[in-house]
Amino acid sequence: MKTGNEHGHEWWLGLADVLTHGVAQGAGKLERVHLSIADETFNVLARVPVTRPWSEAVRTTHHSVSRLSYRSVAAVANGAGNLLRGSEKRR
Repeated sequence: MKTGNEHGHEWWLGLADVLTHGVAQGAGKLERVHLSIADETFNVLARVPVTRPWSEAVRTTHHSVSRLSYRSVAAVANGAGNLLRGSEKRR
């Protein structure tokens, strides 16, 4: 039979699992929304003759940095979740 402290430990691990999963999934959704909104602006810039030559290069750079940022957050959250689940397996 588990003590109250062991149940509390499992509860916190479960909460951490939900939170890390939520952060990872949320980062993916925010990435898609961010890039979609940015594409609207870059599409307008691509239609303006003065900004057209630079628009695609800036879009590519922006999207690369944004993807790196959001995916790094998701990777750290997934890693934290894996560490927590791994620590529970060792108990």
